[in-house]
Amino acid sequence: MDDRERKPYTYRIWGLSAVVVLIFLILSFNLWRLQIAQGSYYSAMAKGNVMKLVKVPPTRGDIVDRNGKLLVTSVPEFVVHLNWMDLQQAKGNAWKDVVQRLAVYVQPEWPNANQTVESIAEDIFANIQNHQWERYRPVIILDEISPELQAVIAEHQEELPGVSVDAIPVRSYPETNLLGQLLGYVREISDPEITQFNKNTDAQEAGFEYAQGDLVGKMGVEKSYDFWLRGKEGVQQVEVDNNARPVSKQIIQDAKAGKTVQLTLDADLQKTVDDTLDQVILDIQKKNPAAHAGAAVVMDVNTGKILAMTSRPAMDPNDLIGIISEQMADKYWPQDPKRASEAASLNRALTGLYPPGSTFKMVTAMSALQLKLTTPYEQIDDRLTSLGGRGAQQQGIEEWGGNYFGLVNLYRAMAKSSNIYFEIMGRRVFDSNPEMIGQIAREFGLGIESGIDLPGEAKGISPSAEWKKTYFTNINENARKSRDEALAKIESDYAPKLEQAADETNRQLVQKEKDTEIKKINDLYKLRTLEPLEWQGYDSYNNSIGQGYNAYTPLQLANYVATIVNGGKHYRPFVVEKLLDPITGETVQQYEPKVLNTVSVSPEVLDQVKQAMRAVTTGEGTANWLFADVPEFTGGGKTGTAQIGSKDTISGEIYNGVFVAFAPYDNPQIAFAGVVEFGGHGGETAGYVAKAAFMEYFGWKNTNGG
Repeated sequence: MDDRERKPYTYRIWGLSAVVVLIFLILSFNLWRLQIAQGSYYSAMAKGNVMKLVKVPPTRGDIVDRNGKLLVTSVPEFVVHLNWMDLQQAKGNAWKDVVQRLAVYVQPEWPNANQTVESIAEDIFANIQNHQWERYRPVIILDEISPELQAVIAEHQEELPGVSVDAIPVRSYPETNLLGQLLGYVREISDPEITQFNKNTDAQEAGFEYAQGDLVGKMGVEKSYDFWLRGKEGVQQVEVDNNARPVSKQIIQDAKAGKTVQLTLDADLQKTVDDTLDQVILDIQKKNPAAHAGAAVVMDVNTGKILAMTSRPAMDPNDLIGIISEQMADKYWPQDPKRASEAASLNRALTGLYPPGSTFKMVTAMSALQLKLTTPYEQIDDRLTSLGGRGAQQQGIEEWGGNYFGLVNLYRAMAKSSNIYFEIMGRRVFDSNPEMIGQIAREFGLGIESGIDLPGEAKGISPSAEWKKTYFTNINENARKSRDEALAKIESDYAPKLEQAADETNRQLVQKEKDTEIKKINDLYKLRTLEPLEWQGYDSYNNSIGQGYNAYTPLQLANYVATIVNGGKHYRPFVVEKLLDPITGETVQQYEPKVLNTVSVSPEVLDQVKQAMRAVTTGEGTANWLFADVPEFTGGGKTGTAQIGSKDTISGEIYNGVFVAFAPYDNPQIAFAGVVEFGGHGGETAGYVAKAAFMEYFGWKNTNGG
């Protein structure tokens, strides 16, 4: 190749070399500018980057029944997430426009259909504001979104920075209202709850602290076993710059799923109890539309394990996931005080306090027999005159239904549910030892907290002479303070009015108004403190037949019966049997039965009372018909027709149906207690629930093959 042919290539090589040199000169200049000329500035910027550790929520553990049937789980659900950190990529106030656009897209599926776009946007802003304490964690804006909304958000993704559709584990209750109140539900922790949850001994031992943003159980098993169900959170490291914008994200610790909680309860038995109680309430509503509530408990008499626990109205925890509509909130937590008893969130088996009615008569019998104030065979004439003189007769309660049962001993009195017999025995006991009946009741678990592994248990009232004195002393003191404050206010309000009266006539009119107000306050004070502090004869009579101040939960009534028939061992009831590893299924922790106390009542007396309970379901007993078509049934029970209010009042004509029972007789295995509000006679209402429970548990059939 000659010089003329080589010359174009030479020019090209020189040109390319010049470009390369120029590029290196530019790179060198920029390197010098970044590292030397502006090195201090960029060094400061880099130091301004902050590493944040963000919690990665684990999958919450399952809850299963004693046979492994799934009752609660976590399922993937598509939700609209708003990531505050990514949202800040929008320039200036553009992030507000993002929220406005998002409100338009989610409006068709927003829980409150009547809300405007502007109102929805405000709700989203408020949600963001509520999570300012942790700006690097996505906020759920809307859950359970449809495929159509997913497509809309995907289509407009570019104009919605920070908004995403993600599949997250959400709590699911596949059996809907089965065990609703007992299982509970899950929502974000509130500020007052943080301190409460951090007192959990398991959490303290593990060094775990609850904080804002945590999802926790709000009631039931979800709450009491929250630490075990919640699992172990993962950790994500997020690097953000000085403007709180993300630079990088990295998972440094994986989340671990929560433990599987296995209950002592039997789902099939539970459904039988639920369905039967529902049917009983429906039947009562035909005559009394106000009837809507009830509760029942079935427990193992030899361990304290709860086998079934029903409360009506029913609760479906699925209703309380995500945003709760006003209508749904009113169903579970009515704002009207007159409708407070209708709250579907109330576990009446655990927190409902009811007068036990005649189901309390076993306590009166045990007290009289233990003090040797009677024998099982002593006969009492079933007449009001048997209470004593005219004063005693006036304070006593006549026989129910206008009946006269003639001569009755313990067994016949229990069978016929004689009021007169037990009033006489109760009066004897109180005259001999005013605290005896209250003491015996508490030994059997009545009027005390059982320590069950569920939150919100009610204590109840087991009255005695000392209790009454303390109770009414406190009431009188509070009433006196209220009276004094009200009188002082009247003086303060009327002083200027009297001073400014135009003449003596007007002054007398104002003084008359003042005197009227004072009289009202004093009359109210007298009404509130009318009850004498000392124990009265009528207190003995009322208390002996389960009326008066007596108030117990269905759980306590079931445990009381269990203690009678298991030989006097008062167990702590419990609903969780074990914790299981979610991967291997191996038992992590086993919960064992615990005897709280052994009663002071002798085995001989316990057996006598047990025989008396058998008389209720046989022969001439008030529930002799209930199990007549179930040949395999052996056991005992007690009916109760509990008056809600005082005699001669509106509620004094309303009765709850109460029933307690056990089976079989020779080797008792389970005990039952049930209450049907406005149910009347316990055998005809709650008794049907007991019958269905026993037939399901033991596999018994009636003579019709049912």
